[in-house]
Amino acid sequence: MQVFINFLIQHWALSLAALVLTIMLLANEMTRGLQKFRDLSAAELARMIGRENVLLLDVRETDEFRGEHIKGARHMALGTLAAKLGELESHKADQILLYCRSGNRSASAASMLVKAGFPNVGHLAGGIIAWKAESYPVARK
Repeated sequence: MQVFINFLIQHWALSLAALVLTIMLLANEMTRGLQKFRDLSAAELARMIGRENVLLLDVRETDEFRGEHIKGARHMALGTLAAKLGELESHKADQILLYCRSGNRSASAASMLVKAGFPNVGHLAGGIIAWKAESYPVARK
């Protein structure tokens, strides 16, 4: 035990870095455990879209959506989502799947929907970048 304590004292910067990383990892795992929406892979999303009772939402900006999007997606930019929640009320019992460019905006949108009482929400982890990396098709306007 004394050897361990001596090591910690002699290498205080390394010990502090290890402690900070451990805390960050634990916080990340706890946050994921509290997350009330699903992270979906491109393959999982591909299997789910097009089914009944599934709504696919693209939460990117209009120019991004017009440039390319997943076929069948409805556009609703993240910045307008809070104001348009009423439009989604008829889909409350449906599975709502969201995506953006990289997964950050869709995770924020998913959290917003869960807080608004939507129970079946998922988002494409990695966004349309992950979708295209798996060679799934995109529609262009």
